[in-house]
Amino acid sequence: MAQEKILIVDDEVVVAEDIRRQLRSLGYVVVGVVASGSEAVHQAGEHRPDLILMDIKLKGPLDGIDTARTIQSRYGIPVIYLTAFSDEDTLERARHTLPLAYLIKPFVSSDLRAALELALFRQRVLRIAEQRGRWLDSVVQSMKDAVVTVDPQGKVTLLNPAAEELTGWSQPDALGKAIQEVMVFVDAQRRTPLTNPALSALQQITASDQGRRPLLLISRQGLEHLISESATVIQDERGEPAGAVLVFRPATA
Repeated sequence: MAQEKILIVDDEVVVAEDIRRQLRSLGYVVVGVVASGSEAVHQAGEHRPDLILMDIKLKGPLDGIDTARTIQSRYGIPVIYLTAFSDEDTLERARHTLPLAYLIKPFVSSDLRAALELALFRQRVLRIAEQRGRWLDSVVQSMKDAVVTVDPQGKVTLLNPAAEELTGWSQPDALGKAIQEVMVFVDAQRRTPLTNPALSALQQITASDQGRRPLLLISRQGLEHLISESATVIQDERGEPAGAVLVFRPATA
């Protein structure tokens, strides 16, 4: 049975009590029923519910949209809006707060259940994705190998500490710059310029196409590092290039 905690924010007492009854029958824990935006902010901070059912039209200085914006900025708690108003101006304001769903009054129990299940599922998926993202970022930042990522246009989007050390660039200085500016490669024997491997990957040029040769990385300070590298294209859900990852390290003798 579901045990997620839900806060109800609605200034119509009869409607709010009916929602409370339905939620309890569905197995949810109702942590509170409040009628104003200020009360909602307080209760959200005290109980940290998993989800808030928020009426858009509330009495007082804070309407539901302003209240949701405040709660999300402080606590990151997602919202489902309850409203009898579906005009475009109201919905446009609401969209900016990224609600998980809307329920147009009057609604039946099956609509409430479906909206809750879908919203809570989406929230769980988002949390898992965020956790994986933080885990991956931690791994990349702690790697001994240098890692640089670029967007489809070859602009730098990440340098880990090992890459900062070899290139001589800090990540804040490098972000958004062309990869060929941040990483200057020359042929170790001929001293001729070489295309950055990340760009070659984006252009689908293989090692055999460009003639595999020792790469010499010239740092921002003019230091030279003989390196070995591997570049991989990252694809989006449509199979289109979303960027590239370049992993490199000092070459062994």
